[in-house]
Amino acid sequence: MTVRVGVIGLRFGSQVHVPAFRSDARCEVMALAGRDPGKAAAAARELNVPASFEDWRDLVKAPEIDAVSIAVPPAAQPAIVVEAARHGKHVFCEKPLAASILDAQDALRAVQHAGVVHGMDFTFPEIAAWRHARTLIAEDAIGQVAHFACTWRVETYASRTNAETWKNRPLDGGGVLGNFVSHVFYNIEWLLGRIDGFDGMVCPQGRRSGRAVDGVVRLESGAVGSLSVSSDAFLGSGHLLEVYGDKGTLVLSNPTADYAAGFRVHVGTRASGRLTCVFENEGGAPQVDGRLSAVTVLVRRFLDAIDGGAAMTPNLADGVRVQELLALADAAGHSTARDARNRAAFTS
Repeated sequence: MTVRVGVIGLRFGSQVHVPAFRSDARCEVMALAGRDPGKAAAAARELNVPASFEDWRDLVKAPEIDAVSIAVPPAAQPAIVVEAARHGKHVFCEKPLAASILDAQDALRAVQHAGVVHGMDFTFPEIAAWRHARTLIAEDAIGQVAHFACTWRVETYASRTNAETWKNRPLDGGGVLGNFVSHVFYNIEWLLGRIDGFDGMVCPQGRRSGRAVDGVVRLESGAVGSLSVSSDAFLGSGHLLEVYGDKGTLVLSNPTADYAAGFRVHVGTRASGRLTCVFENEGGAPQVDGRLSAVTVLVRRFLDAIDGGAAMTPNLADGVRVQELLALADAAGHSTARDARNRAAFTS
């Protein structure tokens, strides 16, 4: 079996999607497409990809393409998914799936109706440290989870430069909610169980709009967690997840600039009385995006599903679930902001 893949999106697509697909002998990257046809042609030449397309629609309908790998802003992704499914192409997507629940649902319906394989790039569960943490929790290393805290504080290039990009625009499916918290919600449900709702969510407005989210996450299990994520935290502490059980504590942490490499797992029990590092991810190779290793695992699973006719996980159904959680959190955050303004007006 050889799966012929077309990649839509030049930045993350060229840096991660292309090498991830090329890492599997069952796959051949046949074409690139991007918003700038000149850049697409140049990237194809540099990466030794046989063809480039000025319009993604031409790539999607090309008979020599079996699967489409999409790395574009969330608002643009659903239309590509729908058209790819209409032409019978398998689809590999980035997160978040869309900028709205309705668009995400349309994309899911399209791939289900077409019967094509569909997968999503929720990266963190493919990182060895995260998988080790999940095993420890499942094996009762810290007992019943009572509460947790997730902080992810970094300063992104987009925030630092006020770049005109979806990563700074909540209405386009971006901002911290779309760019970072989409990962967080998927990770929490994968690691700790289904989310039941949110309390006290704060999404700042004004100059920090789309740069931060703070609040409380409630799980169906009864556990409650605090959430604090920001993209404008100069010299921020990085990515930290603390999980507190009735027998001990587990901490997943990554203070490095690489979002995927550099995670450590610490565990402490009542018997030990202290936190001990029990797992450490190897650092990524210089000049290589640390996310490549995890995306490569997902690509292998995507190709396995195409080869074996089975469903892939995570897929667009997971994308819709996360989209619903993002909408709930966003609504809770803006409700809190309105309530605060109303209280201020009432007391003035």
